[in-house]
Amino acid sequence: MGQNVEFLPIINYNLNYNMKKLLLLLVFITFAVSSFAMDLPNRSIFIEGTAAQSAQRTFFMTNFRMEASALGFNLAATRAEAGYIFKYDVQPFSDAGDPSIKNIILITLIDNEFDAEMVSFGWPFGELEDMYEFNQFVFFRAVVLIPGISEEELTRLAEAAQGAGRAASDDRWRNKWIYLRTSLDYPVTFYALQSTGLVGGQAVYEGLYDAPGHLIPLDHIVVPRPGVTIGAEVQFLNYMSLGLNFQVNMGDAQTKYADFIGMAVGAELQIPLKFFKGLILDPYLAFTYPINTSDVFSEFPPFIVGGGLQVGVKGGNSGIIFFDANFMTSLTDVKMKNQYGDLAPNPSNVHYKRFVFGVGAGYKHGFLDRGGKKEKKTKE
Repeated sequence: MGQNVEFLPIINYNLNYNMKKLLLLLVFITFAVSSFAMDLPNRSIFIEGTAAQSAQRTFFMTNFRMEASALGFNLAATRAEAGYIFKYDVQPFSDAGDPSIKNIILITLIDNEFDAEMVSFGWPFGELEDMYEFNQFVFFRAVVLIPGISEEELTRLAEAAQGAGRAASDDRWRNKWIYLRTSLDYPVTFYALQSTGLVGGQAVYEGLYDAPGHLIPLDHIVVPRPGVTIGAEVQFLNYMSLGLNFQVNMGDAQTKYADFIGMAVGAELQIPLKFFKGLILDPYLAFTYPINTSDVFSEFPPFIVGGGLQVGVKGGNSGIIFFDANFMTSLTDVKMKNQYGDLAPNPSNVHYKRFVFGVGAGYKHGFLDRGGKKEKKTKE
């Protein structure tokens, strides 16, 4: 019993010593973890926004959340959980120097811990589609000051910013007030034979209609008429242009590539679609007024109507290389003189429906920028 009593203090001492070591180790680990945690930046962000139109709010919310996730931010569910607050507000806006600008998105980044505004700026734009190529740049401009972004991310974001800046500058080619255009055209004119006055619906004849003598059958006529077009186009709205042009084509319906040169003036109402980067689509309605017609016609429609599509790509900062496909038609019949007058003079005029399928390629050179997208209200 005595021996047990003598060893008890030693056992207690060793136990207390080990407990102290354990407590010191726990304290050290706690401070180490706390210190490490303090060195790690809060990478959580809460995105909130308002807009005059619900479609605008949804568009930017979706795109900014995608950009935040791509950059490694944690998307906080509430403001209280976030290290930073990313706010946007879309408002109507007009720019006297650029009528295409209709809206502005105001961006603010807030340090949630200190309730301090870090960045505030505005970005004007026209249509929502215009912002597809600038969303990443706008988001970068706001979050670049958040600590903890790696050098690799900074490099990538800087490259994205430079790319967005180049895109804004390079977009001038399809945003000019005035374009001068020239093109090589290859329209193919179809004359569809009509049965009016023809025996059997297809033959000119000699004598009486009910008892014809000599018969000469006719057929449809197809005539390629290559030519050129020159003109001017005014882009008076971001989504609408009006073009006036002068057309010259070779040949006529019967002598084809003879010396006859046909001339006409025309107008086109175009709807420039700029949804795709590096591309412009111009569906259009067209009106043509012939200045002269060949002697083979006894009666020619006073005007021709139709439409087409131009597909344009960048041809320098001031120009567009375009390809054109169109369809034009006359609303009334073309009357062509009966070329067999000596053998089968009846009827004296032959009726045709006239329509044209055309293709072409050309170049538009633009003047006077409609205005670029400029940052406004910048504060850092």
